[in-house]
Parts: sequence; structure tokens; C-alpha cells
Amino acid sequence: MVDHTEIAEQQAGRTLVLIHHRADAATPPEELVLRVQGFLVDTSLPPLRRDQCVLIPANTHRIIDLKQSVTITGLGVEPFDDAGAAVLAVYNQFSAHLKGHHLRTWQPERANAHLSLTFGNRYLTPVKFADGEPHGDLSEVVDPFNVLRPHLSSQVHLQENVVEYWECQAHTCSQRSSFKRIKPDTIMPGTMVELQVAFTVAKLGRHDYIFLPKLHAICILSRVVHTILSTRNISPLKKMKRKVGYDNDDKENVNGVEAPQRQLKRLTLADDRMEVSKA
Repeated sequence: MVDHTEIAEQQAGRTLVLIHHRADAATPPEELVLRVQGFLVDTSLPPLRRDQCVLIPANTHRIIDLKQSVTITGLGVEPFDDAGAAVLAVYNQFSAHLKGHHLRTWQPERANAHLSLTFGNRYLTPVKFADGEPHGDLSEVVDPFNVLRPHLSSQVHLQENVVEYWECQAHTCSQRSSFKRIKPDTIMPGTMVELQVAFTVAKLGRHDYIFLPKLHAICILSRVVHTILSTRNISPLKKMKRKVGYDNDDKENVNGVEAPQRQLKRLTLADDRMEVSKA
């Protein structure tokens, strides 16, 4: 995967983004979006509610740090651990790119002694970095109760800040699946999900940077709370189509989303086509 990606600078060099490799510098950058399956351990998702107003910083300049996030685990399943290793490889790629600067240390987390991964996305972007960027609707999902919007001054909600929420609906008679949009407050810990994710690095100071695994979409694969996992429950980190979401997908293996009972496939980091072998 590393051999077929590169790092692009955005927002006047304050953000670095992992993108698909380009034939030449004139080619517009396309963010690399990957997907990973796991079980939700923790969530911090919208909508923002008035009884959560303590989350709104008194210093309006710190509002920019507000974000939504999820943490997933594979409970020790090898393919999920492989996904953690793949994310670490991405971190090392950024670290090599930033030689001479300080990239803060990042390591996969642990949840109940098992590896876990956290992905998040800020609700807002500074106005000065929003020129020409498509805006999202903050009122529809994130702030329907108007908790955050009255505090905004120099921040905007861009399409880049949007996270999509989906649920897979299996049709047992036809062995096909379809997807429907859902509200984020219906997504609970313990469910099996697939995340669509990307990777960025943000500049914090003159030479200080932080690695940010970024959340683009969440899709519920099963609402059954599993306590025992087999190696056929989770698919590892995989490359996906460059669009985010599950629109217009209605087939047995949609956007590469395999039924949880399907035999696992293993990620091969060296191949951009994501060659797979039986696990």
C-alpha cells in the first residue's frame, strides 16, 4: 500500500493527507479511503444536546477541537491486529516524510487487553482554510438543537467534516444487501461495524505535528452484541472505492463489504490492488 500512495500538503502546509499516487504533480490529489471492520467499544457521536452544553469550550477559539469519534476492536482476532499494523505503517510513512520535524508518537490502543483503533473527525474547520471547499449542513445531524451554531465565529462545517451513518440490510432470500441512512444516536457500543477512514497529519506548532486517523463513514453490519468472535467475523483493513458512503450499492458484496460470515481475506500491504489470500 505504501508503494502506491503519497503524502500531499493542504491548507498552506498545515495539514498532510495520505493520497493515491499521482502520475505527475498536475494530477489533482485524491484522498486514500480505507475500510476496516470491528466491534464498537466506545462512541462519541452527534447530535449535540443542550444537556451536553458543558462540552462547548468557554474559549471560542477551542471550539475547533470539538469532534466525533468511535473506537473499535477485534477482540484479539488476527486480521484486526493486521489492520492495526497497517495503520502503524501509515504513521511511519508520515514520520519518514516529516524527517527533521516532530511527529507525536502514535500507537494502537488497548481495550480489555485487546488492540483497538480510534477514528474521529472534527465538526469544524477554520474559515481561513475553507475557500472553495463545499459546505456541509451542520443543523441536520450534528447540531439540530442549535447548541453549537450560536458560538461560531471563525469556523465552518465543511463536507470534509461530514461523517455518514449507514446500516447494512441483508436480504436472506436473495443473498443480497442494501444500505439505508440512519441517525447516529442509534449507533451503540457492541455492534459490529465497518468504518470508512482516511489518514491526515495536522501541524500544531512550528515543528510539531499530530497523526489523525480520520472517520468518514460508519456502517452497522450487525446489531447483535457478540461476546465470542471467530476469525470469520471481521474483515481486515482494505482499500475501497474512492467515494465515501454506500449510495446506490445493492449487491451481495457491496463496495467490498462482505457479509460477516464470509471467509476472511488478508490485506497485502505491498499491492495497491489489495491482493488477497485465504486467511
